[in-house]
Amino acid sequence: MNKVWGSSVFAAALVVWATAINGASAPKEESPKAEVAAQPKKQEITAPRRGVQQLWDLDLRRWPEERFYENLTAHIDTLSSSHGPETAMILMDTAELYLGQMMMYEAGSVLDAITPTGLGQERRLQALQDARNLLSGIPIEDFEASALANPNRPDQAFWAAMQGIADADAALLTNNLEAGLLGLIYQTRPVARVVLPLLTEAMIEVGNHAVARQSLRLLQDFPELSEGTAGYYLRGRAAEVRKNASTALESYFEAAKGWDKYAVRGRLALADMALDDGGRGALLAAQDVLEFGADAWRGDRLELIALQKLAQVYQSNRESIGALKTNGKIMMRFPNSDAAAKAEQLAAEELEEVYAKGVRGELPLSRWLSVHYQLVPAFRYYAAFPGYVENMGDYMLSIGGTTMAAKEYQRALDLHRDLAIFDPATKDVQAEFAVTLKLAEAYAKGGQLHKSRDLLLALDAPDDAELRDKVNRIKADVMARLGDSKGLLSTHVKSPGPGNLRDVGKALWQEQEWAQSAIFYNRLWAEFPGNFDVDDATYLLIASHRSGDMITSQKVVRAFPTLTESQDWLRIAQSFLTQPADVFPLTRQGADQRIESLNQSLDRLSGQGL
Repeated sequence: MNKVWGSSVFAAALVVWATAINGASAPKEESPKAEVAAQPKKQEITAPRRGVQQLWDLDLRRWPEERFYENLTAHIDTLSSSHGPETAMILMDTAELYLGQMMMYEAGSVLDAITPTGLGQERRLQALQDARNLLSGIPIEDFEASALANPNRPDQAFWAAMQGIADADAALLTNNLEAGLLGLIYQTRPVARVVLPLLTEAMIEVGNHAVARQSLRLLQDFPELSEGTAGYYLRGRAAEVRKNASTALESYFEAAKGWDKYAVRGRLALADMALDDGGRGALLAAQDVLEFGADAWRGDRLELIALQKLAQVYQSNRESIGALKTNGKIMMRFPNSDAAAKAEQLAAEELEEVYAKGVRGELPLSRWLSVHYQLVPAFRYYAAFPGYVENMGDYMLSIGGTTMAAKEYQRALDLHRDLAIFDPATKDVQAEFAVTLKLAEAYAKGGQLHKSRDLLLALDAPDDAELRDKVNRIKADVMARLGDSKGLLSTHVKSPGPGNLRDVGKALWQEQEWAQSAIFYNRLWAEFPGNFDVDDATYLLIASHRSGDMITSQKVVRAFPTLTESQDWLRIAQSFLTQPADVFPLTRQGADQRIESLNQSLDRLSGQGL
């Protein structure tokens, strides 16, 4: 038994197992080099001799785990007084010390700083670098040329198995699994803790059930593995391969309670079994465990598979909204990937259906809003999504929800701008302009006139004449309601509606531009007779009277009975037709009589609400 493992149940079990398989004791090994005390003993590196078991290029057990800090301190102290080849040797010892503790980052940092001297140091440095790669899951480009593949090494099969796992070489892995597991005798406990689950799973997957059972028993020497997610998952997988579904489910459920990668794999295994079963209960259980661990693992292929599986389970449970949200999350978390493209394809039709149902009133508004708010974070970087947000704003505006419509239009505008930052090729100036105009309109309809005016004034005048006229119609309405006569009169509307004609006519009336005011009121009356009311008629009557247009005044007075049933109002209107005192030649008395008559009429009109 080697000095490092001592009375370990794991090492003893390996020896017993090797005896049972080979009919003899486990391979003998030479004693490890002397342990480092205050100063590590310097050892000349020699080439391995054929036919003799050699570990000189790489021996992770050289540095006992329980003396890690003592050895590391000794190396650091020695480095301060070393130089030349001696420095490289100490650095390689330090890297080997780190590798034995599975401190891969630290080992890599040291290895990258070494400049070897001589063939022996070059060979050892390459062996250390190869070990770092294999223990990190990175295959060696030419494994056969590595010192770790030397047949004189008693742990050569272990490294070959690790190469098979890293390179997905099924043949290499299968041919070296059993011997590779025995090679753990020559590794440190921290290495065994990491590698044993990998080798155990490989045994399970290749169908070597006898050795797999032995590997699972070996896990018991690491309670944190055996009673943790790794142990539960591996026992579940072994049971599933043997068609023992009930035991597999029980183990997977235990694994799924954790938060590491084996917990994620346990949840995925449960989902696969549920999808194969197809039963409602199984699918709901799978959905529960996948939702439970949805945010437990991030950033790699396992997260992607978990999200894809959750979307698939949602779809099987006919929960299209859940599937839609999950596909959106895939698009957000893994942009520009094949998985994102597939998720976008699946989501496109579902998004169209959800928002079409909302617009048609087939979804209760509360339900639609709830779904909408859940979709926003998942689809914020989906190029088509601002259009759906805009649809929501259109619907809210159509039912009078001006405040909520404004919020959705602002959200759509923000999404357009975020997309343009994320991907400048997606910038759509016309779309942003259209949403801004809708936002200004929503503000105007909701009475937030100053916000509407500020947005409209900040807009660049569009080249399209029809769009420019639309902007001006909204701007003119806002200016009129703000009482900004100057702004209103400077805003030209090519095809004015009744509101604009009325607003401009009144603004001119207030500016005492009587003839111009009468022109706009006459247009309102001629072009939109159904919108011409008694108030409009009154303003036109006053404007035409003050501009001396008696023909129009008479026309208005004759029309009054069709506009109002008020006798008082009719008398006031008819008073405008009373012939004023003659002012030719102009006399003080005649002028005073005419002004007095007009003032009395205007006072009566003011009393009627003008």
